[in-house]
Amino acid sequence: MTENVPEVALLQATAAHEVQADRKPDLIEAKEQIAATPQITLKCGDSFLITDIYGNLPSSRQEMGLFRHGTRFLRTCNLFLEGSSLISLSHQASRMSDACHIDLTNIPLQVNPELTIEQGIVHIDRFLELEQDYLVQTFTITSFHLLTLPLTLSMKIGTDFCDLFEVRGMQRQQSGTQQPAKCSEQGVELSYLGLDKIERRSRFQIEPATPYVQDDRIDWSLNLERGKPVEIRVKILMSESSEEQLETQPAAKLWQQESRQPRIVTDNPFFNSLIERGMNDIMMLSTMTPYGYYPYAGIPWFNCPFGRDGLIAALEFLPLYPQVARGTLKFLAAYQGTKIEPFTDEEPGKILHEFRSGEMAHCREIPYIPYYGTIDATPLFLITLEAYMRWTDDRELLQELWPNAQAAARWMIEYGDRDGDTFLEYDTASEKGLANQGWKDSWDGISHGDGRIALTPKALSEVQGYAYAAYRATSYLARKLGEQEEAAHWDQQAETLQQNFLEHFWWEEEQSVYQSLARHKEPCDVVSSNAGQCLWSGILPDDKARQIIQRMMKKDMLSGWGIRTLSTEAAQYNPLSYHNGSVWPHDTAIIGAGIALYGGKEEAGQILKALFDASLHFEQQRLPELYCGFERRQGYGPTRYPVSCSPQAWATGAPHMLLTALLGMHPNAEAQHLTLHQPTLPVWLNKLEINDLYIGNLRIHLVFENKDGYTQVTLGRDNEVDVRVIR
Repeated sequence: MTENVPEVALLQATAAHEVQADRKPDLIEAKEQIAATPQITLKCGDSFLITDIYGNLPSSRQEMGLFRHGTRFLRTCNLFLEGSSLISLSHQASRMSDACHIDLTNIPLQVNPELTIEQGIVHIDRFLELEQDYLVQTFTITSFHLLTLPLTLSMKIGTDFCDLFEVRGMQRQQSGTQQPAKCSEQGVELSYLGLDKIERRSRFQIEPATPYVQDDRIDWSLNLERGKPVEIRVKILMSESSEEQLETQPAAKLWQQESRQPRIVTDNPFFNSLIERGMNDIMMLSTMTPYGYYPYAGIPWFNCPFGRDGLIAALEFLPLYPQVARGTLKFLAAYQGTKIEPFTDEEPGKILHEFRSGEMAHCREIPYIPYYGTIDATPLFLITLEAYMRWTDDRELLQELWPNAQAAARWMIEYGDRDGDTFLEYDTASEKGLANQGWKDSWDGISHGDGRIALTPKALSEVQGYAYAAYRATSYLARKLGEQEEAAHWDQQAETLQQNFLEHFWWEEEQSVYQSLARHKEPCDVVSSNAGQCLWSGILPDDKARQIIQRMMKKDMLSGWGIRTLSTEAAQYNPLSYHNGSVWPHDTAIIGAGIALYGGKEEAGQILKALFDASLHFEQQRLPELYCGFERRQGYGPTRYPVSCSPQAWATGAPHMLLTALLGMHPNAEAQHLTLHQPTLPVWLNKLEINDLYIGNLRIHLVFENKDGYTQVTLGRDNEVDVRVIR
């Protein structure tokens, strides 16, 4: 982690940057308050802002700032009244999380020897509005003192133009140059010339103008009369001398123009809040690219396109928002690998892992330009395309992406299976690439029973399941295009893989499958969530699936808040680790969806309840990327993971995936019908209603109610789809 530079005395004047010789004397002496755990996160297009609950950016929190295109354009923007920190009363973000009202008030202040004001006399409404290229802060200051108050409002400002990877702690041998500041009574411009020859600028425009402006501080002299608000507006514009970036635009306003706005309502208001939070967050995280909506992975560290994350998030929300899956598929097809490039792990037909912008990417200090070091994004691309077709029957897109689907399937055979044993396995070619290329991509994410870290090449168990489902998906897509012979070929690939998988991965002693096969095909004999994900792909026969379901529901795997990534009995187990014992909502949801697929609706309902209960302990019921894997304690919430991203796309969609699985939704848009296979509401929900769901272009309205021991399904009057219920 990078070290924080100690704070110096705040807002000390330097004559070189004073606008006037008679500048007001320094007032700020108080040190910044340490930020509370809660934070405010706003996003708009490629830009995002993270502040504390005061709207400040404390130096003690490395992840905070205003970011755009992988660069931090604002590092400090802290507000003071009479040199003192303020008290935060409340904060409320907008539905789309692109704006926020923060209510602040003063601490007790000695304004002058004759005037002392008590706490809570001055109210400041700090309103933050984030757009693609700028942030607006509007301060409305109101005094409730009987006398007119002569006060100074001050804003400490600063930028570092750090690349996001520097913010995360990566050290650079060289960096660019901070340019001289340009100050005037109307504002300040701070700029930086990067090693990529791009000049990045943060320009502060202030209304009203003030003579007290310098490169690290702006002061406003106020005479506050009782009950008469004073408004100050600061607009911070972000710009670059070269705009050679992925062309994007904010999606929030576009979402509001969508004619199809699905609704899910239950008899549990808290569960409704969780579902609505997820729907709002997928809108927030989705950015409009030239190819359509793409759900960026998460804030702060992953606000960019990720292959695996985007595809899984698209699958989670597919019944509600098929346009997200469409945009994700088109984007990934546009950047599909075409050549062999070791630096980025690119290969023909391969789907990208991560696509970054910023100075370090431009200078090739990191390989994410884009980077293709993932073993599972390519099969997930095919799985998502099949699922999208079943929900939409979008023949035009299928025709467009069929060459990409064929290239992806060929990659699995020609490059993914390195030694011809039918298993997808990985080894990194890039010196700066990832050592682990499944979703557990931390360096120690895959291990043996004795605690040894597994060596590459590795064949992950859940990836073989993805490959099986991807071959089946390719067969389905080929049949839709009349390619019967090709469809039969991919079916045969799936059957051969399934047979080999059961022979080499089944772990009889644990009634599970090995986490992976490592170098020399040595099994990674640990019980892990990887095995549970195999249920979702359908690669397991019924008898072995039932055994894995029972194994996943044991106490060493089910923490009470979700399913652990690693058993408590494993040598590498650590509930505070990233991948070796923590709980990830998306991982839990995929396992739960697989359990429901094999008829374990009661168990899937328990898993959904675990995530729902966990959400009640997080601000705005926003499920984070992960949390610690400690056993659930009665009356207490889950233990937070310290640097977990929130919001995170595939975490916010986890309840939706489980809900779809519990309701047993199997669409057939071509035939204009929906099959509900053993639809089951969990016992803690009595009623659920879905409106404005679409199968192809036909609308559907469903009502599920728990009555007399089973879930009853009722169709709305305006239903246009043939619905078949299988008990």
